[in-house]
Amino acid sequence: MLTKLQLARYWQSWRFWLIAAMAAGIIWRLTDYFLRFPVWNDEASLGLNILHRSYLGLLRPLRFGQVCPIGFLWVSKFLMTSFGTDVWILRFLPVVAGIAAVLLAWPVTGRIAGRRVGLLATALIACSLATNRFSTDFKPYSLDLLMSLGIIGLALSALRRPWDYRPVLFLALLTPVAILLSYPSVFVLGAALTALLPAHWRSRSTARQVAYTLWAVMTVGCFAAIYWTVIHGQMHHTHSFMQEFWKNAFPPHSPALFLWLIDAHISNMMSYPFGGSKGIALFIAPLVLLGVWRLWKRQRRAELVLLVGPFVLTFLAAWVHKYPYGADARVEQHLVVSITVLAALGAVTLGTFVVKKSRNINLWRYTANIPVAVMIIFATIMIGKDICYPWRTPAPLLAQKFVRNIFQHTGPHTQVLFVNQHPQRYSVLLSWQLAVAPHRFLVLPHLPHRFTATAGANVWLLHFHFSHPQPISMKIVHHFQQNIGHGRISADVTQRLFEPFSGHPPVYMQAVHIVPQAP
Repeated sequence: MLTKLQLARYWQSWRFWLIAAMAAGIIWRLTDYFLRFPVWNDEASLGLNILHRSYLGLLRPLRFGQVCPIGFLWVSKFLMTSFGTDVWILRFLPVVAGIAAVLLAWPVTGRIAGRRVGLLATALIACSLATNRFSTDFKPYSLDLLMSLGIIGLALSALRRPWDYRPVLFLALLTPVAILLSYPSVFVLGAALTALLPAHWRSRSTARQVAYTLWAVMTVGCFAAIYWTVIHGQMHHTHSFMQEFWKNAFPPHSPALFLWLIDAHISNMMSYPFGGSKGIALFIAPLVLLGVWRLWKRQRRAELVLLVGPFVLTFLAAWVHKYPYGADARVEQHLVVSITVLAALGAVTLGTFVVKKSRNINLWRYTANIPVAVMIIFATIMIGKDICYPWRTPAPLLAQKFVRNIFQHTGPHTQVLFVNQHPQRYSVLLSWQLAVAPHRFLVLPHLPHRFTATAGANVWLLHFHFSHPQPISMKIVHHFQQNIGHGRISADVTQRLFEPFSGHPPVYMQAVHIVPQAP
């Protein structure tokens, strides 16, 4: 049993709360990873591109409105080719990046403004809904966060140790990896280059100047090469779709810009740790501004540029309609380090002011860890929720169950046939589930009633359609009943699939199972 004195020591110990927050974040990520949530729309769209293309083919513009770093595509292609298409394989790289970000958060954020700021920032990174969600999605968003942590951490080392050229050299080595794995990392690299420029411009060390020049050349050269070989084609191919999809994420070139900026900064981008389009962002955004003011007042210009610079560069990209800003946390994961550190600095500044006014030092000792405790409780509740409901939306689960229920009843004498000529056009979820199904299937020709089934086989007839249920033509069903020896219908299932984010109408899925009559 713990004594009251031991409990008080644990409550006041920042190390205890740091370890607890990091453990909660890692356990949350691993829980969602091993729950194997069904593949959802964006994951299926990306997976189909990787599955059906070669390494060189992935250099071409992607289908289904996808834009993705070529490094992520190649690593995922290698994993899928080598180990299969199970969701554990698909999400292996994102979850490793997510856990690495939790472990790296404290060494980076703790350097900026002390252990209390580092503790709050680390807890926000570890126990936030968005950072956890994107650590277990088959998308590159968790790599955006990890790469920004690496870049900012090395840049802080270069600022703290102006005599040492090695942090800048490591930045030069990290740059091509970051750009290959995370497109928005270029915004963080640009901010880091700007923050370190004055010190290296005035430096008398030739080694530091050479290292900085090498890093600058590496950043510009690598991004230019990747842009003209991959990014330009992806963006051009998806231009119309992206302009419409992200239209609210591009700033207006009018006096309405001021209101747009307010809305952008109290959006999902700032909603840590609980998520949501508004709500908690109304508190986080002012804390971020207070953190900016605190760095400015302390005349820590380099750190201010390092943390605020990614916002400025991302906004400029949005101004020319090249990258969305403020619309969704998933495309702003490269800003998480800046958001969490500045918000934590603002919270500590506000807490210090309250303590000074109250003149009660015990108030600070006992309340400084309350936000971290709240975040740990939130993570624990979300772990329980995910265990009880291991899916995010019903559509992926319905598509998975529909296909699996059919293919689990197939054998060597089963034929799976599609009445539709092009079944893939109905749903990316269905297309993905069919692509990774263990049993081969056939698409019927233009006159399906002339198709002859294998003697003695049983047949699954599948039919997809957008409108209200339209049963498979009885003429086709009767043909196969006669064809396999006066077969009988053992199952006739119709399922409605609705993809809320796809922009398509509901898809109705019908399956008819015909088996030979017993002799």
